[in-house]
Amino acid sequence: MPWKLFRKDLSDVCLRGRFPRLSHLRLGDEDSTIAFTYSFQPSMHIEFMVSILDATEYPDNHSYFAFAVTDNIPPAVSAILETVQCKFNGCSLETFLEGFCNYLDQAALGREPRASSPIDDDFDAISDGDDMDWDEYPDAPQMDHSVDMKQLRTDLRAAKSAGFKVGYLGDLEGSFIVSISCRIASLGISQDAMQMWDVCPTHFIVLLLYYPRGYRRLDHIVSQSQTAPSPVRMYVGFCDRYKPTAVSIPETHQEFSGLGVSSSTPKSALKSSFITDPLETLLNHRFLSIVQDRLRHGFSWTGAEIFYNDAQGKKLDTKDSKLPKYFVPEEWAKFTPGFVKADDLSQHTAHQLSLPLIAMQYTLRRFVKCTEFCLNCHCKIDAGFEALKPYVCSSPLCLYQYMQLGMGPKLEWEIVTQPYVVDMLVSFAYARAAQGQLTDLPSGLGMKVAPTGSTLPSWTARLDAAKMTLLAQKPHNLKVGEWILIKLANASDLPSTVSSLCSTVLQVHDQSLVEISQPISVGYWTDTQDSLSDGLDVQVVPFRVDFDSLAGDLKQKAVMLLLDTLPDVFSMKDFIESSAPEHKALASWHGTICPSALYVLRWILASNRSCIVHDDNPEHQVTGMHNYMQFRLAQGSPDKEARFVQELNNSSNMEFPTLFAWHGSPVYNWHSILREGLNFAQQLNGRAYGDGVYMAKDLEVSRIYCSRGGMSGAKWSRSKLDITSAISLNEVVNSPTKFKLTKPYYVVTQLDWIQSRYLFISGGGIKAQGENKNKPSKVYKQHPDWTARGPGNEPVSIPISALGTRQSQSHKNKDDSNGQATGHRQKKRKASTKGVFGPSESSSTTDPNDDTEVEDLRLLDSDSDGDVIGKSRRVDASKSSHNLRRGSKTDFQPGTLQAHSFKLLGPPSYATTTATKSLQRHLKATLRIQDREPLHEIGWYVDPTLINNVYQWIVEFHSFDPSLPLAQDLKQKGLTSVVMEMRFPPQFPMSPPFIRVVRPRFMSFQQRGGGHVTAGGAMCMELLTSSGWLPTSSIDSVFLQVRMALCSTEPWPARIERDGDYPFSEAVSAYRRACQAHGWKVPDDFNRIEAA
Repeated sequence: MPWKLFRKDLSDVCLRGRFPRLSHLRLGDEDSTIAFTYSFQPSMHIEFMVSILDATEYPDNHSYFAFAVTDNIPPAVSAILETVQCKFNGCSLETFLEGFCNYLDQAALGREPRASSPIDDDFDAISDGDDMDWDEYPDAPQMDHSVDMKQLRTDLRAAKSAGFKVGYLGDLEGSFIVSISCRIASLGISQDAMQMWDVCPTHFIVLLLYYPRGYRRLDHIVSQSQTAPSPVRMYVGFCDRYKPTAVSIPETHQEFSGLGVSSSTPKSALKSSFITDPLETLLNHRFLSIVQDRLRHGFSWTGAEIFYNDAQGKKLDTKDSKLPKYFVPEEWAKFTPGFVKADDLSQHTAHQLSLPLIAMQYTLRRFVKCTEFCLNCHCKIDAGFEALKPYVCSSPLCLYQYMQLGMGPKLEWEIVTQPYVVDMLVSFAYARAAQGQLTDLPSGLGMKVAPTGSTLPSWTARLDAAKMTLLAQKPHNLKVGEWILIKLANASDLPSTVSSLCSTVLQVHDQSLVEISQPISVGYWTDTQDSLSDGLDVQVVPFRVDFDSLAGDLKQKAVMLLLDTLPDVFSMKDFIESSAPEHKALASWHGTICPSALYVLRWILASNRSCIVHDDNPEHQVTGMHNYMQFRLAQGSPDKEARFVQELNNSSNMEFPTLFAWHGSPVYNWHSILREGLNFAQQLNGRAYGDGVYMAKDLEVSRIYCSRGGMSGAKWSRSKLDITSAISLNEVVNSPTKFKLTKPYYVVTQLDWIQSRYLFISGGGIKAQGENKNKPSKVYKQHPDWTARGPGNEPVSIPISALGTRQSQSHKNKDDSNGQATGHRQKKRKASTKGVFGPSESSSTTDPNDDTEVEDLRLLDSDSDGDVIGKSRRVDASKSSHNLRRGSKTDFQPGTLQAHSFKLLGPPSYATTTATKSLQRHLKATLRIQDREPLHEIGWYVDPTLINNVYQWIVEFHSFDPSLPLAQDLKQKGLTSVVMEMRFPPQFPMSPPFIRVVRPRFMSFQQRGGGHVTAGGAMCMELLTSSGWLPTSSIDSVFLQVRMALCSTEPWPARIERDGDYPFSEAVSAYRRACQAHGWKVPDDFNRIEAA
């Protein structure tokens, strides 16, 4: 079979060393595509994607189409792509790669084409899966692994001051990742948009900046040569915490994690979405160039993007850079939060800018505006209508890459999660094609179809239905894997309901005998094999006509034929889930799904711009519609809901701000409505009352329009819904006096006054849902004169969830006696207040996922005065200690204790969610107290730079009363503090911490020593046992009691025996002996501390 031979050839060429300048050679997202990296200088590499056209004819009659994914490729390489590809038609994959690389060498290195390209002595190809090792190249920029900690802290503090959550993963002395994030709920995005984009409002959008060789300032990065390797790579995702617990970098297979992460730490993974891949491509391939253009010319973000795109086709000079279009101001929706609109790049020079902050601001800008830009070429889309769902522009190349190369949304995910929606969308497209009105066609995809018409390029054969073979009456050139259309030579031999059959070639035995797959009926026929008789004379038509070459009406017939070859949606769902937990790609269902039909299916789903969700929960359903299937519906741009709410606020209706109305239209028209929204750009049913959107409060009135124009009798034969009609329920601003007409219809010209809420469909495959379903617990109170009426002219109850993003506010409205949410002016639904708070703030209770981890606090504050709440003030090194800043009366110098001066047992490996979150809060509170109070008054100090694990703290007790023997002993030995280790158990705060002295060594009780220090160094206090511990105790109160114990002079005062440290094992044993002697209960999980 061709694909088996192709895969074998691909496996052969992937062997290391076959092509020294190629790396990452792999199969693309589709069976007939490959991708690879071509490297021609130590610092230059280009990503290529190659599609094998006519793959079913490999290795003889196929062709190759290659293009560069990387931006800014050398002009000579671009010229090669335009001229040499046709030279390799019908060549094997090995021959193509060898020849293609030779021509690339000629273009990039100035070498003559040759039969082979041996490895140059001064160049090593990038190995598969590894990042480039720049140390091998003498001309590479010299970078060390040390981090510019001062600049890193400055940049992260700038991001934190802007309201973002910041952190890092990995080793700051080598490769590491900077994380910057904000909560999605704070971005001011509508609930409908978040649902369509598959993001959770409580999650964080996270930008990761990977520095493989240490941190670099923005001005250093943008000033380096464009041919030099970028010292930073960016990734985007979503996480339930402000940063993931671990991240694996795909290029290096290197994993990074936080310092406090252990095997038992709850994992928070970075999740991807359909928008993350386009964002990452934009950030890694264009962002830095766009930043350079802004810094050089003073462009806005929009202007710099336009300039970048213009520069791809020609070399722009200084005069061009002065054009007004490059200085257009940014346009934002009215309700966009201020921090999303912030633009630090316009206010500072390069050396003052924080790259993490600038990159995050740009990421948020593109994320909240994603429906305004093409997902593939990233250019601004001027489509003339608004979309709730991101899509691609009308460029044939963009559509080709988006669909055929798998750069679009995951088709399989859509089918598994919303099968009824997929069935409905395909049915709408089929009906529109049958009506001859499918004008937006999937062109430019290289689809091959069977021609339709009286003159068909075909050949005659004998069909054996039992053996599933075709016996040709003359030689043929069919290929394995090729799809064919089978039509009867004598139409009376086949049931009248069957117009034709489709099948794929499984095996070619000789020039006359062909083995085929189970035929698929095209039409209204339900069972193939039982209705076929043996020995039928048929015409065989191969799928070899280019779809783009067909006339408009034939294209629509071809779309219908391709859709008829598909299985029903639920069969596709079963196939996808057959290899659970992984999803099986539909493209691998050979012999059942035609590749061209798969492209059409993907195009139908990708071109839908409405948010549609099938929801059978009675809490979200309109009552009285038991003969209909209900879908929740949202349309328009992400800010259209905000504009709608603004119109409500401007309305004069105090008690009933909106009304609900029906809109009916023929089935074939809904394919267009779901893509462009309700409008009056086209006249379909006449406009007796002028321009506007026609709606009615009575369902029966709008139902009349569902059948106008005729149904043409053509429906998608595989549909389980068997749709016969569709009608929407829309929320409209309640200002009838401003409607163009109110009787017999509502005629509304203000499109911002209309928001679609529900779509109802009826059909033969839809079961009646029953009339006795419970009503929603919360329903919207409608105006008595404008109440929407359903079947039988009965009023319908509309759930409060129909109100989209305003539902949470509506729930707060006072309920009347019927349990209906009122719409009174004082409590009228308002625009979302999510943008009022900062990017990481919340209007409700504190979320533990917001708690900044200790290593991030230490990074932010390690060169300052210990301020852990992100203040960006600086303190000179000579004034960094509290005693100098506060004028405290102590000889203790904080920050002078060095980690290498004492030896501890390694940090605990255990961790629990409860303990980790509790300890993070306790640490923050403790450091705040330490920062607020003079050191000589509190008498203890926790150095955050010595905390590598939140379960293990180092505490210094100091500033003792000079009259105490302990203070005198410390001074005599030249010491200023007692160093203690504090280890927390996995059940904290239910179990107490273990506290022991590290240094110096104290006199034991037998030596008439006191201070509650055991012979092994453990603190002998009932407070630190299960008998005396209180889970509500704060850490500073524990410190106070430990300090009081050290200062106690009864029965004897604490005295220093000698210099030296206590071993951990001595302290554990002494603690157990003390508990036994006093009858105190040892904590149940103390053995975990002992074994850690």
